Amino acid sequence: MKSKFSLITTLSFTGLLLLGGISAAEGDSPTVQGAGSTWSQIAVDQWRADVKSKLGLKVNYTGSGSSAGRSLYIAGKVDFAVTEIPFSKEGDAGIVSGQAEVTALDAQKKTYQYFPIVAGGTAMMYNLLDATGNRVTNLQLSPETIAQIFTGKIKNWSDPKISADNGGRAFPAKVITPVVRSDGSGTSAQFTAFLAKQQSSYWSSFATDNGIPSSVGTSNFPVASGFIGQTGSDGVANYVANRSTGVGAIGYVETGYALQRGFPVVAVKNKAGKFVLPTPENVSVALQAARLNPDNTQILTGVYNNTNASAYPISSYSYMVTNKDTGISADRGAVLSSFVHYFACDGQQKASVLGYAPLPPVLVQVVFNAIGHIPGHIKIPAKPNAENCNNPTFKGKLGDNPPGGNTGGTGGTGTGGTGGNTGGTGGNTGGTGTGGTGGNTGGTGTGNTGGTGGNTGGTGTGNTGGTGTVSNESAVQPVEITVQPQGSRAVWPAAIVLLAIIGPALVVTAYRKIVPLLSQSSSD
Repeated sequence: MKSKFSLITTLSFTGLLLLGGISAAEGDSPTVQGAGSTWSQIAVDQWRADVKSKLGLKVNYTGSGSSAGRSLYIAGKVDFAVTEIPFSKEGDAGIVSGQAEVTALDAQKKTYQYFPIVAGGTAMMYNLLDATGNRVTNLQLSPETIAQIFTGKIKNWSDPKISADNGGRAFPAKVITPVVRSDGSGTSAQFTAFLAKQQSSYWSSFATDNGIPSSVGTSNFPVASGFIGQTGSDGVANYVANRSTGVGAIGYVETGYALQRGFPVVAVKNKAGKFVLPTPENVSVALQAARLNPDNTQILTGVYNNTNASAYPISSYSYMVTNKDTGISADRGAVLSSFVHYFACDGQQKASVLGYAPLPPVLVQVVFNAIGHIPGHIKIPAKPNAENCNNPTFKGKLGDNPPGGNTGGTGGTGTGGTGGNTGGTGGNTGGTGTGGTGGNTGGTGTGNTGGTGGNTGGTGTGNTGGTGTVSNESAVQPVEITVQPQGSRAVWPAAIVLLAIIGPALVVTAYRKIVPLLSQSSSD
């Protein structure tokens, strides 16, 4: 009986090996644990799937929110955290409650360092129908209007301020439902930091009324009367995207969450007076005005006030937090540093496809410097460049979703002829490229005019052009985003090669084990 069990075990293990259930790389590689930001999670999940299939590295990640990620790091439960805001210091009460995070870290003599992981735009995803029941896809809002919506001052889509932001276009009398994060969130912190700095007159009173700091952002957005609180970026995006209960809702998420669901995002008015979308190009332009503190945390005042016509004002990047010089074993440090090197270089090729903007060379250098402080780190060049780092920005590109014109749509959702906006032939300009097959076409819709043309009134009551505002909504189109599962698709070719090499030996081994067992069975 013991011999039969040994045979079954041998053949079962062989089957698992040949079918790719176990690989030598995975067996030898420790698992690295991470947690934190949902703002960055789309990118992190894609990258860890990539290193699993390409490098045999095991990286787990839980999108629990930035605040939870930092707490887990402090508690020693994870090897890295991802967050949009740094650890709290004394005097930051209200951003996080209780003991300041840096105090807890110091008490445990726990080291940490920040470095950027990916850039992106915090977008206002919305679900709005016009008077005919068709979806609105080219909403424009100024920071002042956004602030009034998310502080409860503007409560209905028919508000004159919203109409004024959209060239006088009237929207149905529908109650606005602001959807905010109910958990501690870096996305909330990024969004509210913008409001606190740029719209303090509205944010200050709202913050004071809700018992949170009025001059800085908060991870915990108040769920005020008329607001809806949801856990995680997925929770916010799913609520807004709901085809029935979500109508009239608007929430803040990283752009990729809106793209995944095929929903539009708001074109936000920047300091140049232009309404721009959070495209990779516009985020990259805005972040050229970002500055770094000595600890690599970001200073975004210049981003908010960037006067470039293409700059998306609510742009930022997310941090990874790891140990510095001590505090992690060399074998886990090797896996972690390999993962970090991958996302700083090859992984950034996918950033724009996933709804982010790739890190520019100056920030990649910050990442390379940080890798050198991870215990057990892999060897990398001192300075990244186009030859040793496949980040697209070293070649002046944005990756797998290169800059180009806006693809012409099929028009808006209204009716032309009687005053609909007439589409030109130039198309809206996207980033550094020119419109592809034309702008959003008028005639049967309310498409915006290409080139520099404003919204041209037909023979009816449409808005008259001149140099009016042009919405480049088509620059942010729904895309099919597929994050590969943790398993590797490349395992089958390897298994076939392995079978060809060791197959004959396995047959002989199996034969030698089976024949004595069969003989023993016959004699029994």
